[in-house]
Amino acid sequence: MSSQSRMESFAHRALIGAVLGILVLPACSSKGSPASGAGGSSGGSTGQGGSGGTSATGGTSSSGGTTSAGGSTSSGGTTSSGGNTSSGGATGSGGATNAGGSGAGGSGGAGAGGGGAGSGGATVKNDASANGGATGGASSVGTGGNLGGASGKDGGPGTGGGSGTGGGPGTGGVSATGGVTGTGGSSSCGSHVISLSANGTASDSDSAQAHVEIDMKTDLPIANSKRTVEFWAYIKTTDWVGEKNQIFYYGGSASNGSFGLDFGTNNVTGSTTNHATLNPFTGSDIRDDSGKDLGITSSADQWVHIAMTWDGTVLTTYVNGLPKITAQGTGTATTLNTAQSVVMIGCNPTNNNCFNGYYDEFRVWNVARSATEIKDNYNKPMTGNETGLVGYWKFDEASGTTVADAVTTAGHTAHAGTLKADSAAHNPTFVTPTTPLPLVCP
Repeated sequence: MSSQSRMESFAHRALIGAVLGILVLPACSSKGSPASGAGGSSGGSTGQGGSGGTSATGGTSSSGGTTSAGGSTSSGGTTSSGGNTSSGGATGSGGATNAGGSGAGGSGGAGAGGGGAGSGGATVKNDASANGGATGGASSVGTGGNLGGASGKDGGPGTGGGSGTGGGPGTGGVSATGGVTGTGGSSSCGSHVISLSANGTASDSDSAQAHVEIDMKTDLPIANSKRTVEFWAYIKTTDWVGEKNQIFYYGGSASNGSFGLDFGTNNVTGSTTNHATLNPFTGSDIRDDSGKDLGITSSADQWVHIAMTWDGTVLTTYVNGLPKITAQGTGTATTLNTAQSVVMIGCNPTNNNCFNGYYDEFRVWNVARSATEIKDNYNKPMTGNETGLVGYWKFDEASGTTVADAVTTAGHTAHAGTLKADSAAHNPTFVTPTTPLPLVCP
């Protein structure tokens, strides 16, 4: 090869080498501190903006870094989806005040994908730990979560917890449907009472003579034996007329053997506007028509409970559970001589004066009930087997001409009452009163 050709060949190779050197230099200059690669923490000492560097993919603030996807504030992070304030978090869906139990399962735990408390929080629709229980509880499903809560589904009292439909006296009673006290609550016993509406009121004629007649035979307390007669009566303002609207009577047609009750002839002592007075009487002249204050007024139509007791010495008349009239004999008239007869509810056969109102819960005892017994039970129905109860008529029938004796004591002979009047058209009737009887039922 000629000298010139060799020079040209050399120059050509040198040019190619120079070009190759320029192309190779950038690749080699990236060496220095070892790079962290994709997702590394620094990206090399000289490649500040290079792939994998400080702000590159995988770097400190890159995807996967401190603030990147999955980081402290990113998806799944502290405040992100599933985080402490996110879906399923402490205040998220189903948090502390949601329907369900104490935490019916969140969508994840305190870390990525789940919050502090799951759906169904501490205060729930039905109870403190009702349906849904604490499933999911404090930190539920998700990275960092604890999967599941403090207790299982359904918690403490289930559906219909502390105060469900019906409440105290309502349907199902005290706490939810099916609770302690059933339908009917605390003030609804028998629906019917007996009405003597065919009789007159005030001083009107009592020619109908509507009454209930009961033959108690040997169960009737007579002579000087102890006794209690009690009942509820619905008394109108026009009924408070002495000797005209007599309430009950027994002892035969001779007044010296009588035991009964009618309205007083006087006003309440010291009150010219109140004629709510009673006259309990006996055939031994142990009676009182003095105008004692009964604690009620004659200016209102009302249900009144009345009880008369004889303890062998004292005749006591109670009104609405409280003693209001006492009477006892003097001299030789210190005992009773009550005769045997039928019991008449609503009329006095010696003068044919009768009462116009309603009756219910008529009871006869062969003992003198104590003041405590009367006060504690005057507004309650009996079970029928109480000691000393020898006759009990509830008037719960719907129709007919007889009323059942509700005494249930073993060996007791029932004494049915008969509805009577001057004609069948005037017989007493069973009615549902407009004003309910104020009984407290078991």
